[in-house]
Amino acid sequence: MSNLVTLTIVSEAFLLLSFIIIILSTKNPKKNVLWVILFIIGAAPLLYLAIDHVKNDYMDANIGLGLAFMYTWLYSAVAFIIGIILLVKKKRNNNISKEL
Repeated sequence: MSNLVTLTIVSEAFLLLSFIIIILSTKNPKKNVLWVILFIIGAAPLLYLAIDHVKNDYMDANIGLGLAFMYTWLYSAVAFIIGIILLVKKKRNNNISKEL
């Protein structure tokens, strides 16, 4: 069970880091609300199924929990790639505006 808690915290932290990068690279506060909603959509399934697994302590394999981890990891990777692209685009736009 200790590994489950550690793995859940690390997975959610990577997801949070990805969305922090996205939020820092956007200037529009209205879009930040959208990013927070998308973060909640990405984080909720894993948190729910991890808490459910700890409370009920299933004897068999919890396939839903494994799928929730894979969903969160994929969601985190996509969010991280989007965050890096937005950060590079923002940096490039700042460099172009400084040259003019």
